[in-house]
Amino acid sequence: MTGAAKYLSVLLLLMHVSSCGPGRSLPEHAEPAPDWVSRRPVIPGYYIGIGWARKTPNVHQYQQTARQNALADLAGGISVTISSSSVLHAFESNLGFREDFSATVEARTLEDLEGYEMAGTWEDQESYWIYYRLSEARHREIVAKRREDAIKLASGHLEHALKARDDGQLRTSLVHLINSMEAIRNYLDDPLPSEFGGRQVQLGTEIFNELSATISQIEIEPETSVITVKTGAEIPSSLLRFMVTQYGGGPVPDFPLTATYTGRPIRNNRTRTARDGSAGFGIDVVRSIDATETFRVEADIEAILEESTRDPVIRRLIRRFGSPGTEVTIRAEPPVIAIISEEKNLGHPVVPGIIGESARKSLIASGYIAADDTSQADYILRINASTTVTGETGSYRNARLTGSLSLEQSGGRVIYRRDLEGFRGSHFSPESAGEEAFRQAARRTESSFAREIDETIKKR
Repeated sequence: MTGAAKYLSVLLLLMHVSSCGPGRSLPEHAEPAPDWVSRRPVIPGYYIGIGWARKTPNVHQYQQTARQNALADLAGGISVTISSSSVLHAFESNLGFREDFSATVEARTLEDLEGYEMAGTWEDQESYWIYYRLSEARHREIVAKRREDAIKLASGHLEHALKARDDGQLRTSLVHLINSMEAIRNYLDDPLPSEFGGRQVQLGTEIFNELSATISQIEIEPETSVITVKTGAEIPSSLLRFMVTQYGGGPVPDFPLTATYTGRPIRNNRTRTARDGSAGFGIDVVRSIDATETFRVEADIEAILEESTRDPVIRRLIRRFGSPGTEVTIRAEPPVIAIISEEKNLGHPVVPGIIGESARKSLIASGYIAADDTSQADYILRINASTTVTGETGSYRNARLTGSLSLEQSGGRVIYRRDLEGFRGSHFSPESAGEEAFRQAARRTESSFAREIDETIKKR
């Protein structure tokens, strides 16, 4: 070969390599598409799955997308019938369960896909195709083995659940029942005929019925159905108590409860029953005035779910059973406040006290009962105020008021105090100047101090 011929050959080779550079995985003319790309094959005894993806620079990504689409297509061809004897049908009929059907069945079918084989791939410049097939006989064999294993596991949990229930351990029983339901999660559409306890049962429905029966056996009763308390007072756990028993049986120990209160969120709203089946909740302070609140206690199903399963489908199913519970009515009565006022204007008693009357008016408007007798009072408001002359400005006389407001509980503990400072009056006579200082203090009491007293009682 001459030098010119060699040069021309090398140049043509470089041009060909350049045309197949980065970003082009195939030459311009790909192999013709097989028939299965344009026309879905039908093969007796096989399920077919064909997936497609548009090509991107990331080869792994588009091939994985095509595989996932092919598997989804394969699963979609496997028909699933929701039996009228299945647990899914029981949920639909008894608890309005419907929206999770399709997701559960689709997930089950995808999970059961095993033993499929790749029958072919094809690609051109723009697309990537993959073709899977699965033997129907092989699929039935795999599903039957998995179903058998699930039945064994579920039956074991069900046996433990019934024994725990007979022993009065309802929490343990519910945990095992939920575990039993979770074991057959992939077969909720299947009646699962099997032998249990020496008899033939539809296992899914059997678990469903035992769950319903166990939850219905939980009885929660308050020791006191109506509690009357003064606003601002505490309700201790020794008063707000509940008993959990098993219908037709004895107390239920170690059972989780949760509480809600319409008056306010409560800090410790979850507890478990003691050995005698009792449990108590406390309210730090009742803030309502002339109101009826409701304190509700329920079986803490969320706590049982936390202990038994993380599966979102099973959690949604169990929540649909609801939570047995009970309620206590909290009646809040307005507190009685005794107002003891000692007010002197330039050494002379002011009767009735100007500040005291302002406090009385404001507290009554807020729902309190104001009185002068301390023996029947829940709180005592003590007012001490006096004025003194501070000088004169031209023909005006000036006066200053000093003193304090203090709120005591009936036991004598001071829970609120406010010094009376900065109130001054000016008038033609010292007495009138003192009265003006009292009126300033009275206006501040009505607009500010009475509200602070109210908040102290309700929010402490």
